[in-house]
Amino acid sequence: MIGTIIAAGRNMDPPVSAAELARRVQLAPVTLSRMKTSGRGDIAVIADMAKIVGLRLALAPDDAVLAKLQSGSFFDD
Repeated sequence: MIGTIIAAGRNMDPPVSAAELARRVQLAPVTLSRMKTSGRGDIAVIADMAKIVGLRLALAPDDAVLAKLQSGSFFDD
């Protein structure tokens, strides 16, 4: 997720670097690097970074039956 946010920043015009993202959310760049490596971090900080690059975090149900119903493929098995 953090890698996706950093990549979205690089693709902006003008680009937003990982170091700039870290600065905007008041993190040391090394802390952001650790978050990316570990895949863990403060959800509020991750949400703030996502917002900076035009993304948002969303929760989605982890329910295979619901997903099949919504996609219309419930009876396809």
